[in-house]
Amino acid sequence: MRALLPAVGGRPLAELPRGLYAYVMAASRRQQVPLVLLTLAIFPLTLAPIDLQRRLIDDAIGGRNPRLLLILAGLYLAAVLLQAGLKLVRNIYQERVAQGITRRLRRRIIEDGDGLADGTAQSILVAEAEKLGGFVGEAVAFPLLQAGIVVSVAGYMLAVDPAVAIVALGLFVPSIVAVALMQPRLDRLAGRKTEATRELGDAALDDDRSEAAETRLDRLVETIYGLRIRFAVVKFALKSFNNLLGHLGPLSILAIGGWLVLEGSTTVGTIVAFASGYQRMTDPARDLLNFYRRLSLMRVQYRMVREAAEGL
Repeated sequence: MRALLPAVGGRPLAELPRGLYAYVMAASRRQQVPLVLLTLAIFPLTLAPIDLQRRLIDDAIGGRNPRLLLILAGLYLAAVLLQAGLKLVRNIYQERVAQGITRRLRRRIIEDGDGLADGTAQSILVAEAEKLGGFVGEAVAFPLLQAGIVVSVAGYMLAVDPAVAIVALGLFVPSIVAVALMQPRLDRLAGRKTEATRELGDAALDDDRSEAAETRLDRLVETIYGLRIRFAVVKFALKSFNNLLGHLGPLSILAIGGWLVLEGSTTVGTIVAFASGYQRMTDPARDLLNFYRRLSLMRVQYRMVREAAEGL
């Protein structure tokens, strides 16, 4: 098992690469391979329950076939249990990789951090290393899993009933546009907040307790407070907009699909499977948008950590 799921070990990197993903590969190339393989094994198990739902309703229940009902129910349970097991192994290993990277980065700062201001070193040790390590653990496998689920479920829906699928999938477009427009603002706020936090750490460790120093500390506290509030407003407004669109998807499936059922153009099982499939697709799609936002923020974070480390 240790050979199949290798730990992150060895000495910290002597030099941090310029690009974020260059760092991901340099620091965790061996660990990314089993993470990707575990992710690829999950894809087929995502589609199976959706199609089995449709067959349970249309073929087993609609056909009044108890034997087929038991067989399909057993297959459904087996697919769900196997998928849960693979996800558990993947998530545990992903966290193991993340914590290994965090440990190596902290050791780098501890061993060579004499050239850094104390507040900057503390900020990297306590918070920034944790964020960067967490990102490395999911940098490849996480977006691959979420994108794979979205593409496979969307492909299934388009293959079964294109008319209903196109309407439902079209509601993802406004979410993508909103994130693309708002993310640069979040990046700027995040970079300014990190700089202010480091400056606050440096100022707090300074022995100067003059009135001017106290005024500077208070100004930095107020600056960080204002940046966090502005960041939260943009973040939660974006989240609320995406949640609204998430509710409109099932409504469109039920409304349009229900009309097609009444017209005899589709089946109840198909609509139930589509509603379930849309929900299974909504969460990964939202996770993908959140990952894009986090990726953008982590590029800012990594650049600042690398620039600080260059001064060691």
